[in-house]
Amino acid sequence: MQLIFFFSVLFIPLCIILFVGFKFGGNLFSNFLIVCIKCLAVFVLLVIVMKFFNSKTEVSNSDIYGNYVIDRNKYAGKQADWQYEHYRFKITEDNKIFFYITEKENIIKTIEGKVEFTEYGHSPHLKIQLEEPKFHILKENPTLYREIWSFYYVFESEKYGNVFFTKGNWKSID
Repeated sequence: MQLIFFFSVLFIPLCIILFVGFKFGGNLFSNFLIVCIKCLAVFVLLVIVMKFFNSKTEVSNSDIYGNYVIDRNKYAGKQADWQYEHYRFKITEDNKIFFYITEKENIIKTIEGKVEFTEYGHSPHLKIQLEEPKFHILKENPTLYREIWSFYYVFESEKYGNVFFTKGNWKSID
């Protein structure tokens, strides 16, 4: 929308000035305006490219399906490594969630539930419904945070504070 406004306010009047200048002002004026319009076109292209590279990713339901692990880059250290080895989850295409309590690669317990997608804002948000009493990480629905090329979820835990999950497959950190 801003781009349309930009074109209507600057580009169209410049074209009119160019036309009038070319008809009545001679070659020097026309050459100057042509250079100005070329500079304007380059500027518009740069704005479009910068907006593409700086805008946050749009997340759809299909992007959300998959495996999630603790994001050890948000707050690196022993606590993040411990959480990485003990928690992960999967969201399936039939809108089920499987939250795994693990001991490294071994799954100790699986908490199952359903997910619904609520549509508000730029991306769908998860609403988790569990079949059993809520685990401390799953008491509240997570918050989706979008970055330029990716996204991650933050769950609020009464034991750990914020717990960060990113999409990916679990790999041993040993």
